[in-house]
Amino acid sequence: MKETFDFNRIGKRMPYTVPEGALDDIEKNVWGAIKEEPIQSSPKRNYRLWYSISSGLVAASVALLLVFNIIPPHQKTDDFAMLEQAFSELSNADQNYLFSVYQDDLFINE
Repeated sequence: MKETFDFNRIGKRMPYTVPEGALDDIEKNVWGAIKEEPIQSSPKRNYRLWYSISSGLVAASVALLLVFNIIPPHQKTDDFAMLEQAFSELSNADQNYLFSVYQDDLFINE
């Protein structure tokens, strides 16, 4: 026996109630506990702060370098020119072998 569930039948009433002023009391208790807590500087906390600040500065520096292109660009050469130069440095036998392999390639010649 399967029944379909109708959300419209439930309505919008809350199943829980909170006494009047309970949230205000909780807030006052939390602020009171915070004020009573002594402020102590632990060495562990200082290291965390130092690491977070230094890592943020490093990340900002890298971002600035990338955005403003301060790093000099590497000398870019054309890939085809490099290929031609490498091919011209091969012996005639190697060049002829590469030509024959290229001509017999099934995937290129489809």
